[in-house]
Amino acid sequence: MLAFPQAQLLDITGPLQMFAGANDVLGCEAYRLEIAAPAAGPFPTSSSVQLVADISFAQVTRRKLARTHTLIASGGNEGVRVELRKQAIPRILTSAMGRVPRIAGVCSGAFFLAASGILDGRRATTHWNSVDALKRFRPTVEVDGDAIHIEDRGVWTSAGVTAGMDLALAMIEADHGRAVALSVARRHVVFRIRPGGQSQFSSELAAQSAKNSKVQRVAEKVAEHPTRTWRTEELACEAGVSQRSLSRLFRDSFDVSPADFVERLRVDLARRWLLETGDSIERVALKSGFGSLRRMDRAFARAVGASPTEFRARFKSSGGQDVSL
Repeated sequence: MLAFPQAQLLDITGPLQMFAGANDVLGCEAYRLEIAAPAAGPFPTSSSVQLVADISFAQVTRRKLARTHTLIASGGNEGVRVELRKQAIPRILTSAMGRVPRIAGVCSGAFFLAASGILDGRRATTHWNSVDALKRFRPTVEVDGDAIHIEDRGVWTSAGVTAGMDLALAMIEADHGRAVALSVARRHVVFRIRPGGQSQFSSELAAQSAKNSKVQRVAEKVAEHPTRTWRTEELACEAGVSQRSLSRLFRDSFDVSPADFVERLRVDLARRWLLETGDSIERVALKSGFGSLRRMDRAFARAVGASPTEFRARFKSSGGQDVSL
């Protein structure tokens, strides 16, 4: 794990704890964990909690990289900016290409991979708040700003913070199978292993975090009953306000219109069911409130840039249908 002062604590400890958990499940040291930082010894994270680096960046030599199976760059916005100027992490990543079978970036750690050129021509993701910045930083990267994690020809990237745990669980599944990954998740009370194609947008969290109580009530109602028609006049009636006021309130809370929110919520649900169940695509379209496959196709084209069939083929786990714990 490549870390640095002011790195995001969970970007480091989240994935490492999953790998340590895999060692416990397997009953052997399948993963030997090391933290590298600018200097060996204690360093502060963005939460002010100190971690201890086992080795310095200078000790991450080409010879050491040749004996390394997985190299992960952590994120943390303020620290990332400083380390990008120093260029030590991008240099290590450049040396790792062709030597390390699996290279990854957690959250804004993707910027280190981009700076090294590793992500050129590859699909990648990062924290939703850094998506546009990553596109500007390296236009040759195909940035998917909505995915939880992505693997493209041995290079892995993930969204922010807890998504690093999803990334590690996906790696554990690739290495040791679905049963081991589920056992690790269960031990850590991770209630759902999120496939890489799961959306960074959470309709449940959006509904719960609405700025206005009337909007919150309406959003939660839509999340509970996605198959209802939910025309704007129905939403306004549910909120007890005019349609014009409802539109203003939704834009204030979610920066989208009421109709766009309903579509985003349905896409969110459909993505989940496409990845986590064996339901037919037609059945998913009905369950998520689209009513027809044609309507869901159009919504996916707008939100995902792929059809539901293409999306499922790209991200569906090979480990079976049931991924909840």
